[in-house]
Amino acid sequence: MANLTKAEPSILHNLAKHAPEGNSVSWSEIRGKNLKALNQTAFPHKKIEEWRFTDLKPVERTAFVPLNEAGTLPAADIEKYFIPESDRSRLVFINGSFQENYSSIGGLGKGVTVGNLNGFTNNSTVAEYFDKLVNYEDDVFTQFNGLMFEDGAFIHLEKGAKAEAPIQILNLYTDSAKPFVATPRMLVVAEEKSDVTIIEDHIGLSQNTYLTVPVCEVKVKKGAHIHHVRIQRDSINALHISRPIAYVEKNSEYHSYTITLGAKLSRNEPRVVQEDEEVDFTLDGLVLIDGEQIADTHSVMDHRFSHANSHQLHKVVVNGSAHSIFNGKIFVRRDAQKIDSFQENRNLLLSIDGLVNTKPQLEIFADDVLCSHGATIGQLDPEEVFYLQSRGMTEEKAKEVLTYAFALETIENVKVDSVHKLLIEEVYRYTKANTESKVTA
Repeated sequence: MANLTKAEPSILHNLAKHAPEGNSVSWSEIRGKNLKALNQTAFPHKKIEEWRFTDLKPVERTAFVPLNEAGTLPAADIEKYFIPESDRSRLVFINGSFQENYSSIGGLGKGVTVGNLNGFTNNSTVAEYFDKLVNYEDDVFTQFNGLMFEDGAFIHLEKGAKAEAPIQILNLYTDSAKPFVATPRMLVVAEEKSDVTIIEDHIGLSQNTYLTVPVCEVKVKKGAHIHHVRIQRDSINALHISRPIAYVEKNSEYHSYTITLGAKLSRNEPRVVQEDEEVDFTLDGLVLIDGEQIADTHSVMDHRFSHANSHQLHKVVVNGSAHSIFNGKIFVRRDAQKIDSFQENRNLLLSIDGLVNTKPQLEIFADDVLCSHGATIGQLDPEEVFYLQSRGMTEEKAKEVLTYAFALETIENVKVDSVHKLLIEEVYRYTKANTESKVTA
């Protein structure tokens, strides 16, 4: 591939020369298009408004190498990350590479197709939508993924099809001698009146450094319903920069719940785009961070037609010197009347060194709408702590209970029992560990 670089070279630009060869004409075209865009796009920096609170030095200063030079180690005990409801509806990827021997896709019912993208290079649905839905302007990370991806997950539901079990997309990252980069990909297309639940999980199996750049494209057609749970529990030294985007058509529903637990630096940019009237979508999130973690969420809810309901509750708990950033945008386009949209960012600080930057935004160009947004940043209420102490709890236990209750609201709507239980356990583990002699009330 020709070197067309016009932007200042960065670690991503330097890694571009290691892009895999296309295993089909369409894959080669996609890689070529993204190479050209990448080489003409500058790496983001803090002078750009959208990045002014996020320090990307951990990405820039890490000597990442291609996977084949990283000295990755075999993954062990993979089965313990399987959810029982997805016993026959699971795709497993290790460092972005599909693992057929750990995957099982025989129990989904009629009209549901699930597999790895490399097995569907000639599929008409893949040809129509893959890399066509990504809409992140001048973004080096989506371009880098489009150039470097090796494989990914493909989910397609035919008209009226209903997946008989939740589909688990399990992305695992192994230990390695050198920092590496992984570029997972996912394409989901739900035809008219179909229904599916997806559990997308990212897990670091060790504490090594790696960069993962997942890109997820979702198309929700007329009357379809998707319940999408994203769990990020990467290595504490990992860098996770994700781009999930969904397009919702008439009478469709898309409900997304993102749980952020791991990674030294995470940047999630979920977007939902309304493509017709009468839609309903959710973009909820829960962030639990400690130490020196940085968790950044930049979301967009784009209302382009009349009659839509949308909801976003983004809850954050910060301890230690951790830093949370939230920038949520609600767009209501001209003539998009009868919009009912709600956005709230609630932040709980457990330490005096924690930092929160929050910026909920409304951009409304229609007059018959009901839209609201808000943000709160605070510590535990001393009166509530005292009340629980008066009922026999220790101060630490009282703070643990209040923190636990604060965090639980976001995951109440996760409807897969084992995943709901897992998330409750993760919340409990975090609150117990971070309220023992650490809390400043």
